[in-house]
Amino acid sequence: MKAEIVKFVREACARYGMEAIYIPDGDVYSLMYKGKAVQNFNTQQFMTFPKTQRMKEYMPLIKIGLARNLNEMHKSQFYLPRHNGIKIC
Repeated sequence: MKAEIVKFVREACARYGMEAIYIPDGDVYSLMYKGKAVQNFNTQQFMTFPKTQRMKEYMPLIKIGLARNLNEMHKSQFYLPRHNGIKIC
């Protein structure tokens, strides 16, 4: 886990009431809202996308609806097993 990414993830979690885990197998950071996936990214994707823009996109993703964002209508499919990764916040 990179300290820069962990700092950003903790700020996002505090601001929007999300929780986050890190899965070391694929170097994946997963941000969730009440157990539902909001965004997954790896280190390379994080470094290529501006942090300020990424932070601005979380509230619309949560407000629009996570199921609609992922083009699925069955909300129960998006619950992630939280025990599979290292809890960040």
